[in-house]
Amino acid sequence: MMLIKNSLPTLGRYAFVAVTGFMLTAPAIAQDIFEEIIVTAQRRDQNIMEVPVAVTAVTGAQIEASGIKDMFDLQQNVPGLIVGQSQTATTSNFAIRGIGSTANNFGVESSVGLYVDEVYRSRQGSMINELVDVEAVEVLRGPQGTLFGKNTPAGAILVRTVAPSTDGRNGFIDLTAGDFGLVRLSAASNFILSDTTALRATVFSSQRDGYVDDDNFGSDFHNDRDRFGVRLQLRWEPNDSFDMRIIADYAEIDETCCVAVSRVDSLYSRASLAGVPENGTDAIFLGLGGTVYTDFPYPQPFLDALAPLPGTIVTGVGFDEFRTSYDSAPISQSEDSGLSVIFNKTFDNGMTLSSISAYRSFDTFDSIDGDFSNTPIFVRTNDSEQSSFSQEFRLAGEFGDGGNWVTGVYYFGQEISNLTVTDADVAFNPYVLATNPDLVTLMAGATQVIALVNSQLPPGAPLLPPVVQPYSASSAALNDFNQDQDGYAVFGQVDIPMGDKFQLTLGARYTDETKRITGIFTDTSVGPPPDLVAMQTALIAASLGQPFDIFAFLPISAPNESWGNYLLTELSPRPNINTKLEDDKTTGTAKLTWFVSDDSMLYASFATGFKSGGTNTDRIDPSIDTVFGAEDSTSFELGYKAVLGPVRFSAALYQTDFDDFQANTFTGTGFNLQNAGKVEINGFEIEGTWRPTDNLELQAFYAHNEAEYVFFPVGTCWTTTPFHTGLPDPAPPGPDPVQCDRTGDPLPYNPEDRAFVAGTQNWAVGNNNLWFRAEWSYASSQFTDGDLDPLTEQDSFSIINLRLGLDIDSWNSTLTLWGRNVTDERWYHGSFDAPIQLGRMNSYPSEPATYGITFQKNFD
Repeated sequence: MMLIKNSLPTLGRYAFVAVTGFMLTAPAIAQDIFEEIIVTAQRRDQNIMEVPVAVTAVTGAQIEASGIKDMFDLQQNVPGLIVGQSQTATTSNFAIRGIGSTANNFGVESSVGLYVDEVYRSRQGSMINELVDVEAVEVLRGPQGTLFGKNTPAGAILVRTVAPSTDGRNGFIDLTAGDFGLVRLSAASNFILSDTTALRATVFSSQRDGYVDDDNFGSDFHNDRDRFGVRLQLRWEPNDSFDMRIIADYAEIDETCCVAVSRVDSLYSRASLAGVPENGTDAIFLGLGGTVYTDFPYPQPFLDALAPLPGTIVTGVGFDEFRTSYDSAPISQSEDSGLSVIFNKTFDNGMTLSSISAYRSFDTFDSIDGDFSNTPIFVRTNDSEQSSFSQEFRLAGEFGDGGNWVTGVYYFGQEISNLTVTDADVAFNPYVLATNPDLVTLMAGATQVIALVNSQLPPGAPLLPPVVQPYSASSAALNDFNQDQDGYAVFGQVDIPMGDKFQLTLGARYTDETKRITGIFTDTSVGPPPDLVAMQTALIAASLGQPFDIFAFLPISAPNESWGNYLLTELSPRPNINTKLEDDKTTGTAKLTWFVSDDSMLYASFATGFKSGGTNTDRIDPSIDTVFGAEDSTSFELGYKAVLGPVRFSAALYQTDFDDFQANTFTGTGFNLQNAGKVEINGFEIEGTWRPTDNLELQAFYAHNEAEYVFFPVGTCWTTTPFHTGLPDPAPPGPDPVQCDRTGDPLPYNPEDRAFVAGTQNWAVGNNNLWFRAEWSYASSQFTDGDLDPLTEQDSFSIINLRLGLDIDSWNSTLTLWGRNVTDERWYHGSFDAPIQLGRMNSYPSEPATYGITFQKNFD
């Protein structure tokens, strides 16, 4: 099996060369059976088959045909694209060819550039709302550091909405109903105000119950859907040389999202079942009245031993049941709004000046049950506000016979404020003490010694204060971060014809960014940090009748409430942050394109990308540097595109190297966000469309992507697998004991093999059209957390979507019956070691099988 696995990349490269060689020698059969797909990957309108970029464009018609409702659905249809979900809707994230960035930490930006109607979106969560009234979504793979620049070392996603039109472009009303109480309504209408002016209005609302049951709150409670949005656009085109578009939009999300379900419980260490049983922290939850779900076949005597505890063990319920119990429901709220003005002016000499001005605001509030259980231990909230202003000017023109050029300047200013609060609950103190019996023993000893000393004091002398509990229900920690950012760039790219068959593309971009970051950490601890070693030494001396330092116990004595904060990373006091980061970088591209025929092309490209550094906004282990540096990428790519008779085909073979990749891992106490050193990506992609008959269309892609840490000595160590196996993480130790050297390991969230096959068949039924569409998508196994713990490995899975529709000619309408994930595949987006717990692994469940009916009425 290993031989086969290691041979896949080689076989794929041979297949790429063989297929490309065949098509280069095959005669071109010009048939106008494919509609032209226009993309803006090079900042001008071009046929997708003539662009020397690995780009997939999903048109609005394809979005409707596939029933794609958002970016999570879109990823099934696009090679190289991964959209992940974690704690909240706000913290969703994007990756291309295995490279992405967390959205959990407000100090880091995306490695995938995100644009809607040419306006950059800095927060990934602002992209996950409904895809309604969209002209196309372009996914550009590989560094796009020349024309887009802003945080595009892995690629870019460009969303184009349907613009107003004075030629009477259609409107529509779309109504969908489905299981889980789904009701989705969307509509758009085009209003012609004059011969030169048009208005377009778009609105949507989507509501659905959740798909994760909660024994405390009810069935179908978690991961619901509650979304609303509106977009107004005004277009003015007084003549052929000038057009202006004003776009105002607003969207909101208010959901009970996103719940994590226990996938590996920690009632016992699995390795201890053959000998002396060792309990994990789930046994402590039972002692505090909590509920634990398990499908592990524990011997009955082990379960009987836990039966006297006040909590509940629910057996025979594993992760695939999507069932849990929380004491507080998650909250995920966001408001995204903006105003942009875009104009294009063409001069008499043929040059075009373009301007994109935009203001955007993205405010979020989310709250999670931080212990992911029905035991009231702690709650974590995030309250964030982001606002930005961007301005781009571009000047473009043509020269000679087929030459093109574009140059421009860009400014991006942003302010982010984020307040994170970790609040202890009533079970926090007893839970932490139960996990640390040595601390309980030390406190008991200190209590006895203080009582003894007080009994020996003379009458009237002030008594030593008593020992207090390390935590109270009011224990809390606040992280208050503010970031002020300014970025400037100047760029240019030129396409130089070299005869009739060849074209040379050269481009460069200079970026200068400054970030001013302040972080204020406050907490409820009021005294000096406890020195546990000094206290233990004093206890030993006291027990032997020797002199001891009684003042060693004062840090855990009244009035030092919350002295235990010092013992937990997520609550521990830490210095404030006041720093300034300055990054500048020149990125660029060079491409050589060979137009083999009118219907085929071959290109070779070199490109670089850049993303500036930032500051970790979590309370993290002191051994990890708070500030992380910029991320750079360098890519080489060979690509081929052709239309040969009834086949439209494209392929790409690539290698991309990342320096100082910004890696992020949740450790159970916070997110370790740091530079990983070097990462290497290599792979190939093949995608195509075949129309064997007028009524049948087949689409497919296959992508193989290998990604590994070439140098990463400061990775995160396993915790859950060592607890259950008794074996340590085999990775070499890093510079600090809490770190492990992950050099040579694969990247997480990267299924090396992905595939997609879809077919659409049409039948004439009188004046109407009956159609059926089936989609199959596949992803190979992948690790779903940055520590690469074996228990985070998601097995390979396949998803099947089916749609049956009738286009009713007399009504200008379509009625569709549909099902997504009809085989009810249970897979998960991400995994993590449960906070302040040992031996439990939680994962975020994906959407199960869903069914429904959609009616769309179109208006001419």
